[in-house]
Amino acid sequence: MTSSLKIPAALEPAVKAITDRTHRYVVLYGGRGSGKSWNTARILLNVGRHIPLRVLCTREIQKTIAESVHQLLVEQISAMGFESFYEVTKDTIRGKNGTDFIFSGLRQQDITKLKSLEGVDVAWVEEGQVTSEKSLDVLIPTIRKKDSMIWVTFNPELEDDPVYKRFIVQRPPNALCLKVNYNDNPFFPDVLESERAYLESIDESPGQAKYQNIWEGECLPAVEGAIFAHEIAQLYDQGRFRLLDHDPKGKVYGVMDLGWGVSTMVLAQRFASTVQIIGYYEWMNRTYADISRELKTNHPDFEWGKIFMPHDAAHRDPKYGKSHFEVMEEQGWDTAQIPQIGVENYIEAGRAMFGNVYVSTDCERLIHCLRRFRYQSAQATGRTMAPLKDEFSHGAEAWCYTAVVADDMVNNVPVPNNPYTALQEVYAG
Repeated sequence: MTSSLKIPAALEPAVKAITDRTHRYVVLYGGRGSGKSWNTARILLNVGRHIPLRVLCTREIQKTIAESVHQLLVEQISAMGFESFYEVTKDTIRGKNGTDFIFSGLRQQDITKLKSLEGVDVAWVEEGQVTSEKSLDVLIPTIRKKDSMIWVTFNPELEDDPVYKRFIVQRPPNALCLKVNYNDNPFFPDVLESERAYLESIDESPGQAKYQNIWEGECLPAVEGAIFAHEIAQLYDQGRFRLLDHDPKGKVYGVMDLGWGVSTMVLAQRFASTVQIIGYYEWMNRTYADISRELKTNHPDFEWGKIFMPHDAAHRDPKYGKSHFEVMEEQGWDTAQIPQIGVENYIEAGRAMFGNVYVSTDCERLIHCLRRFRYQSAQATGRTMAPLKDEFSHGAEAWCYTAVVADDMVNNVPVPNNPYTALQEVYAG
């Protein structure tokens, strides 16, 4: 079956996996120039000549066939001399034995159509690093034919991206995961080698993060252009993202950000100049009564300090007929307003706090937001504008607000020392 197939030795286990159906998942990941997509196309086309396959080629966003791997498959059909076997139309590829390549996106507008697909033998998810958790939760149970497989090809971005977390960090026992890079590709072109060597020589970011991501397939500390990318990297390098316990010697303060239907809260303690982030909440369409009940139920041993809320919490909410401050106070909380100092000043305060903060691993979602907090750019000019308002901005803004009000977090009995000083060198490696 592989007589017409020329692929790198590093990918031979993937050929065995599909011919012998030894794995449910085949995951090919790594840096650019490794030939992951190129060789996946060759493998599927070659196997499809010998075994009738129904192959779903998909990615998170595919509004047109031009955004799919259709053209890549067409190019490989020509390169492998399979033109007489495969019939190519503008939106499908069909083999004489019944093999069929179909193309569909994973985003919400395609979910209903995706659920109706039956009899798929192989689902190939390209550009897997941008695939959402929701899309994976729909796709995986949809591909349920006996001996069906899901192939994923991707260049890693962040270690908490859904595909990386699901298949690399929490690898299922029935998954074949192969990391392949440029040096595994015997056909790696000279033009790319020049680009690789040049970037290696000039990348001065911490740990050569950009080079390691692009060419070695390592995860970035934050998305490209993230506002706090350097600070997040240092937080990890210095071992200050670790499991923290609530310290009963100090008060716990809540710092909120309010959005349309979403509220976030950072739970923080402060000892001398050290801020400890011990909890993080996100609520969708929840009443303050619900929020209050959850906080008090989950943390019955906390000595609560103030709940800090942004200035717009003073506005009267038509739903309550009162301000957000008034509603929270009716729930028994002592509230205070976060000073208005302007967006850039908020961001600079948030940046400065990284130098004296510890964050509990219970706050993984908060770190997830900080890694993705970035400025929006004008498409026409590329000029940097205000921070992007998306699902990650509320958590990042709550972080910045925490930095602004940190000096107002006081304890009944001053605790002069940083309780984690003795551990800092250990966790810094």
